[in-house]
Parts: sequence; structure tokens; C-alpha cells
Amino acid sequence: MSQQSSYHTAAVGSVGRVLAARIHPDQDVLEAIERVCLEHGILRGQITTSIGSFKRVHLHYIARMRRDPDLGYNEFLTLHGPHSLLTGQGLVSPGDTPDRLNIHYHAVISGKDDVIYGGHIETGTITLTTLDLFIVEVSGIEIERGIDPETGALVTSFRPNAGEAK
Repeated sequence: MSQQSSYHTAAVGSVGRVLAARIHPDQDVLEAIERVCLEHGILRGQITTSIGSFKRVHLHYIARMRRDPDLGYNEFLTLHGPHSLLTGQGLVSPGDTPDRLNIHYHAVISGKDDVIYGGHIETGTITLTTLDLFIVEVSGIEIERGIDPETGALVTSFRPNAGEAK
């Protein structure tokens, strides 16, 4: 079932397997999540829980109300640790090529003096001691990342995937 209106798009599917994983020290977070999903055949899913620590964090966050033609809506930030991962969540979806996945992962972290940062995690974020996470497999929903023609922002779209059992 799919629904689209002037204010949202939606699709209904179901959940499948649950993957629990520990990412070891000195791993790029996005690359490691992608590897563990591919090794277990998860092509679409929801990262529901994650905790751990980072030695380096590279992220972006929304910094503008209007899209800048060169910078978009985002500001990028690189922080050198240690940082505690307080919580993280995200989506797993097929990438641009059959052997790749798109890992869309947001996190809230704390650092020195318990200053809190949050945003969209980028490649270059490296684990310190561990990243413990749960990923729930999703079926019946196509999850795609692409440029929204209205805003020019990279967004997630959902539609039914008729080829998968619901």
C-alpha cells in the first residue's frame, strides 16, 4: 500500500530478521555497517539502536533555512575524540550499484565537558572502543535516497516494493 499527498509519501511493509552486531575499534562506521549488512544479506533496514564510542567524528548538520547554491543546507564538522555515542539511528537501502548499500545514519554524541553534538554521520567517523547496534530488516518497502526536486536536498523516499513478500 502506498500513499502520496501534498504533504507526505508513505509505503507499508513488514519487518523481518534482527541483526545484532558489534563493530570493533578503528573502523569507519559507515563502511563497517555496510559490510555487516551485506555479509548478512540485509539490503533494506532500520538501524534502531546504537551505542558506543568514536575517536573521530565527521558529520553534517542543517545550518541554513534556505539552500545555498554551493553549500546546500549543510555545515560539515570534524571532531577528534574521544566521544561517547549516546544514541544513533538510521536507514539501510540499496546503493547506486548492486554490491553497495546506502547507510543513512544520524547520531547524538557527547565529548569533552559533556558538550552534545548531533547530525548526519559521514565517512571518516572512526570507532574508538565499540559500536553496538541492532538493525531490523524491512521488506515490502523500497527505500531510495535522491535529490528532491522541490528543495534540492538529498532526501529519502519510500514506495511499495511489489517484488517482495509483505
